[in-house]
Amino acid sequence: MTGATTLFTGRITRRSMSGLIIAVLLVTPLEAFAYDNPIVTGTVPLRAGLLLLILLGLRTTRITAVEAGQLFLAQALLSMATWSVLLDFDPNRIAVQTLAYGTILPVCTLLIAPKATRRRWAFLVFCVTLYPAVVRLTPENLGLLAQVIATLLVHGASVAALDTHADRAELAGEMADIDPLTGLLNRRAALNELARGVDRSADDQRSAAIVLLDLDHFKQLNDTLGHEAGDDTLRHVAHVLAAFVRPTDHVCRWGGEEFLVVLPDADEALAIDMAERLRLRLVDVGVTASFGVAEVEAADTVTSWVRRADDAMYVAKHEGRNTVHVARRTDRLTVERPGALGAP
Repeated sequence: MTGATTLFTGRITRRSMSGLIIAVLLVTPLEAFAYDNPIVTGTVPLRAGLLLLILLGLRTTRITAVEAGQLFLAQALLSMATWSVLLDFDPNRIAVQTLAYGTILPVCTLLIAPKATRRRWAFLVFCVTLYPAVVRLTPENLGLLAQVIATLLVHGASVAALDTHADRAELAGEMADIDPLTGLLNRRAALNELARGVDRSADDQRSAAIVLLDLDHFKQLNDTLGHEAGDDTLRHVAHVLAAFVRPTDHVCRWGGEEFLVVLPDADEALAIDMAERLRLRLVDVGVTASFGVAEVEAADTVTSWVRRADDAMYVAKHEGRNTVHVARRTDRLTVERPGALGAP
């Protein structure tokens, strides 16, 4: 879970978007050869250059998969519109172009458009791709136009059915990742985010850090006021944490009264600052917690990374609670856990 929801989240990955761009790049020379027109010959290199720039932006993480998808969609619509207006295509080529763009671009739109309105966006793109055929094939080639429309409608119905299935699968996956009490990501989802952090660190040398916190004296609260009060406290803490982090961060319920904050592209200093601000914010709302901070290291696995944060968090408890402790490379817990620390 993040602190904010972006307008364009999309369902496409960098790898799949890169594959789509590479596929289009491979067929671009064939397209230029097939049309054998000076306008096409002049514009195809421009399109190929733009696609290469988009691919480079993806590979260097300068742009997201959704941003790459938007640029890809824009150049494809522009190419289609330009060729349809400027070139004197015969009816068969108009039909082929409409079928090609009308099948690919609406699907691309479904993958990159806002979740709530993606089908509306896809239908709009479908209409844009169909418009040149309607103009160029009317009235002399109404039979060919009808075939094109029928083919695209069948394709669109199939894609809509698959999209509905994807919606249900996506919802089921989201529910499996959500803690029902707090509404935060659960441990299963947290492990996935941690794995991504370890992989990015190993592949791209990108920093990442985690903050593990455990509420102080929570067992005493449960014993004194009851589990309902304890659940209310957990929900309140979850709301405070989720509202306070960056949009790119992930707040998870790690288990019991423990919470984990995954901070992508964050070094140790930023994580310490975040932990300290979270600590003070919880104090403001009448709750204290002990915090352990750990930046991912080159040799880390998910288990070792979390273990270092966990060790640091127990040191913070041993040092008096309501504090932040940082896991160093040589830092290893020397106090007993958890019995020697008393009830958390």
